[in-house]
Amino acid sequence: MSLTRWKENRRLVERVRQSIDEGRISHAYLIEGDTCVDKLGFAKAISCRVAPGEGCDTCADCRKIDHDNCEDLYRVEADELSVKDDMIEKLQADLARKPLGVRNMAIIADADTMTVRAQNRLLKTLEEPPADVVLVLLGRTRESVLPTILSRCQVV
Repeated sequence: MSLTRWKENRRLVERVRQSIDEGRISHAYLIEGDTCVDKLGFAKAISCRVAPGEGCDTCADCRKIDHDNCEDLYRVEADELSVKDDMIEKLQADLARKPLGVRNMAIIADADTMTVRAQNRLLKTLEEPPADVVLVLLGRTRESVLPTILSRCQVV
């Protein structure tokens, strides 16, 4: 689903579109709340060349994201209870590779369940992000996320 279909969060859509139009995509976003159901709309909005800032759902980039075969998109999800340190370590190794397209993207679902150790590991990536990387952290609430992580993300 393209980002424009997020009717319940027009502010996010406009913010992303404006950032892309101005060439100011942040290296890290924390999207908080129930709009996290569509984990891929944000990635499509960032990478789509047909409808930048929205995602067209039909171009090769959008279809690769939909079919889970985009070489530059990495996903981390909680296993049972939380996102663990070893998951973030693997993500960091993946993000260190040169992207095949414009940029590497990572979606960390359940970011509010990250262990403290995982958050501290992620902090290094947020402080010194590899070139052309966008991290999207999705969670229901920011209360469980360390203040040092929050301070390095655009919170929506």
